[in-house]
Amino acid sequence: MNVFCLVGSIEELPTLKETTTGIKTCNVTLKVERPFANSEGVYEYDFIQVEVWRGLAETLCNVSKINDSISVKGRILSRKYEKDGHVYNNYAFVAEKIGFIHA
Repeated sequence: MNVFCLVGSIEELPTLKETTTGIKTCNVTLKVERPFANSEGVYEYDFIQVEVWRGLAETLCNVSKINDSISVKGRILSRKYEKDGHVYNNYAFVAEKIGFIHA
């Protein structure tokens, strides 16, 4: 089963873009706290970029603000490409559902 679930805050406002075929998309960077403290007792963060598509992308771009807390459920997409005779793997987090969390 290919599923991820994240809860974090929006680090920078997403910008709505459109593909050549007219599909709306954006990327959003989430600041996600790690579930454990480092050796100094400080909780660190990961910054995870998530792809958002179609109506979900439009909604996110229209209503989100920096530091909004959101939950994201989605799937991981793997892409292979070849460059200079080497094969590389690239992974993208693709949102399928987004929820806004209000304090």
